[in-house]
Amino acid sequence: MDGGIFEGLSRHISGCKGLLLEKLSEFIAIPSVEGTPEPGAPFGSEVAKSLDFLLSLAKELGFAVSNQEGYVGFIDWGEGDETIGILSHVDVVPAGDLDAWNTPPFEMTHKDGVLYGRGAADDKGPLLSCLYGAYALKQTGFVPKKKLRFIIGTNEETGWGCMDYYKAHFPPPDASFSPDGMFTVVNREKGILTAEYAISLTAPGVEIHAGEASNLVPAKAVASLPCTLKQLQNAIDQCAKLPGVSFTTGLEANGVYLLCKGKNAPSHSPANGASAILGMLRVLAECGGIPSELQNTAGELVKLMGGQPDGKSMGIACSDEVSGALTTNLGILELKENHLTVKMDVRSPVTFALEGISGVLDGKMAGLGFQKTSGHLKAPLYVPADSALIKTLCGVYERVTGQEAVLYSIGGGTYARAFSNCVCFGAVYPGVNPPVHCPNEYATVDDLVKNAKVYGLAIYELLK
Repeated sequence: MDGGIFEGLSRHISGCKGLLLEKLSEFIAIPSVEGTPEPGAPFGSEVAKSLDFLLSLAKELGFAVSNQEGYVGFIDWGEGDETIGILSHVDVVPAGDLDAWNTPPFEMTHKDGVLYGRGAADDKGPLLSCLYGAYALKQTGFVPKKKLRFIIGTNEETGWGCMDYYKAHFPPPDASFSPDGMFTVVNREKGILTAEYAISLTAPGVEIHAGEASNLVPAKAVASLPCTLKQLQNAIDQCAKLPGVSFTTGLEANGVYLLCKGKNAPSHSPANGASAILGMLRVLAECGGIPSELQNTAGELVKLMGGQPDGKSMGIACSDEVSGALTTNLGILELKENHLTVKMDVRSPVTFALEGISGVLDGKMAGLGFQKTSGHLKAPLYVPADSALIKTLCGVYERVTGQEAVLYSIGGGTYARAFSNCVCFGAVYPGVNPPVHCPNEYATVDDLVKNAKVYGLAIYELLK
């Protein structure tokens, strides 16, 4: 590896550290959660604003940029027969339980070298580290022999409509990485199944709002119920408790309310959270004062989900040595005007067929009277460890950090699975566990700067 190039880009990265932090603060201030579609903004105005911000910044840094109808943004540098892609996204998950945040989620707070805010780690911070790594490399005078293209998505967290658009209109890069996982390289990602099911119930006077996204263990569930406080408290006392879930009750205009609080966690790691929905369902299954159809359905859902998020009670439990065990999450439950909707998320081992798992789950839900209203399957990722891409990235990591490269398998879903020759490369270091998708998400200043050096050198090695 060219020591002169690395010294030069390191010097330029140190010089633009203040600008990187300033722009990240502006980036985080845009609450780019999916919203109502608008012309030119298929995933809402805030997501569109976030994409425009990034493209404007890249243009200021001297890169060619383009906006593909609000679905995808391109940041390009260089020419050549081969294209190297960097895949990232500007959308973020909702803030979640605001009471659990120690700082405002959409206002970057700098405390003792730590930057708090939604998107600091997933994926606005890593994206800017990549961008400034490329900028620093450009400042050295390096002329790439291949084309570099940042492919910036707008719907990574909730549906991948952005990547569906890209794949329908543009060819895949020859090789790519995404800064949306762990260092050194994630070359295995579980398959992802998301599904929505609905059922009509006779449940007058009942309204339930629980969860924010299918890929997030729900921290809050609220129900309005036509029963007495005594009946509700008896149900709470009788039900099997879930660790980490608490209950609050009270009177309201037409009955009582039940507030369940749990703990957010990414759906690929449900054991790290506490599901407010599952806690509420256990109470409803024991509450004799509510409509019988709701009580019975709650009881059936409790049985279906089981005591562990391993899919065993659903008949879909499986695991492999390459990527680990299947996990499940019931992320959203809504009941309004006698219409109950649930949204589920399943992460399956890379060697198992998603179609078979989906069929079993559909059958189980149909047996409870639910109809499937939507569903999506994302194929798993598996890139062999001896690929040229992985060898190059591992070499760069070892050169910059002095640490031995390690390959990982994750349950999370990133853009790496979008193309055949693509992996996750950072941005989280071994031993670091920022609460991604949870309150108090953060990144450190030192890691953002070090990441820029890693990514700058990786871009050089892939483009030379």
